[in-house]
Amino acid sequence: MEDILASDLDVLIVGFNPGIRSGDTGHHYAGRGNQFWRLLHASGLTPRLLRPDECRALLDHGIGSTNLVARATATAAELGRAELRAGVPRLAEIVARCRPRAIGYTGKGVYLAAAGRARADWGLQRASLFPPARDVVLPSPSGLARLRFEEKLRWFRELAAAAERAGP
Repeated sequence: MEDILASDLDVLIVGFNPGIRSGDTGHHYAGRGNQFWRLLHASGLTPRLLRPDECRALLDHGIGSTNLVARATATAAELGRAELRAGVPRLAEIVARCRPRAIGYTGKGVYLAAAGRARADWGLQRASLFPPARDVVLPSPSGLARLRFEEKLRWFRELAAAAERAGP
């Protein structure tokens, strides 16, 4: 699946890898129960609700999207730690090229794999993996994630605020 990238992004979204439906369609966060697009809109990151087949329109709103691993799987549990860590140098290159103000990791596991850490809290992190971008750990937007929509939205709003506070 093709990354959605440009220079000087407000936000870069980083996921584990594409799900099967996203891999089949080529559209980011295309799973039927995935709440990603609703969360982006409700948080104010996009002015209207986009559909997965409009994923390239993220760039119109200063948002990019990539994954640690390009291979599509039914669940992220199918990915090994080594496979995830192998995606970090590529992520570092993407961040250097795109210069996002904030990076939203869609799940603690995504952030922990990128950071090589054992633990992290939700929300804005004290230190950045790729300064000067601000790191925000988001709940997974998957419909399988057990958090309520409102709780997920809280952290997506924090991502929007972190990008805004980072300034131009």
